[in-house]
Amino acid sequence: MLGAIIVPNNQNRPTQGDGVISSEGSELTPWAGVEVLGKAPVARVADALSEVCDLVSVIASPAVGQMGAHSESPTQVDLCFEGLRKKGCAAVLIARCGAYFEIDIASMLAFHQEHDLEATRAFVDDGALDVWIVDPLVVPAYSWLFSPSAGARSAVYHSQAYANRLQSAGDFRRLVLDGFHSHCHVRPEGTEIKPGIWVSEGAQIERSARIVAPAFIGRDVQISEECLITRGSNVERNSRIDFGTAVENSSILPNTYVGIGLDLSHSIVDGRNLFNLQHNVSLEITDPVVLRESAARGRGRQSWADVERGMAVSSAE
Repeated sequence: MLGAIIVPNNQNRPTQGDGVISSEGSELTPWAGVEVLGKAPVARVADALSEVCDLVSVIASPAVGQMGAHSESPTQVDLCFEGLRKKGCAAVLIARCGAYFEIDIASMLAFHQEHDLEATRAFVDDGALDVWIVDPLVVPAYSWLFSPSAGARSAVYHSQAYANRLQSAGDFRRLVLDGFHSHCHVRPEGTEIKPGIWVSEGAQIERSARIVAPAFIGRDVQISEECLITRGSNVERNSRIDFGTAVENSSILPNTYVGIGLDLSHSIVDGRNLFNLQHNVSLEITDPVVLRESAARGRGRQSWADVERGMAVSSAE
């Protein structure tokens, strides 16, 4: 039996100098928790693992203190790890999920069993991923993975699979475009109403608005008259693009209002925060007529806790 634990990598958080501020209260949401074409990358990883693993647990609040650091008390991850051991898992996959990845887990498990070491770590072309398969009968705890002895007792599994580290706003936009162009398994969560144009349930697009492929219009989005959405743009759920605004090669994150007659290009917009990738400039717009958070702020955001609740059945069985 194969178990899996998905842990948020809280070191992978956007900052004002490298992306938008995606807030859940006072917290910054890692890029892996921000929706891409209708679903957060961490949720996509969890869905993929649930197809090959017998038990999957998502940990929203991973640790007492910093992850990987020594603590007198066991972390939530260690408690979950011990629970999977007691349920009879012969191997446990641990993904510290700051990145989005599409590794062949069955192949990695076979490699791990063949090499008969305590752990196997996944590597892609540009280096190591925080993805391991471990033997729960030998490895004492999650924190062991960060000990000096772990490297010597771990096999290296090289994969050619798609991976995006989601360490920057540019990485986030690349995942959007890779999904549009089928360079990875990320698919828009909606109906393809025309070639390359996906629209989700509840979206309202005025007849005079133009949507040019590839483009994604999320759930309950409103696109007003005379708007243009083009060149790989995605407008995520509960957002509104007001009259005459053009959105080109940009991402509008959930619950964002974009005002009248604007021209947005090469940008990520999250409420009143705008990050331009061409100029590497982050701005906070204080005029609510231009940009603002919608009244439904937070309803469309898929947090780690949401994913954890969604996996509660499989992790409890």
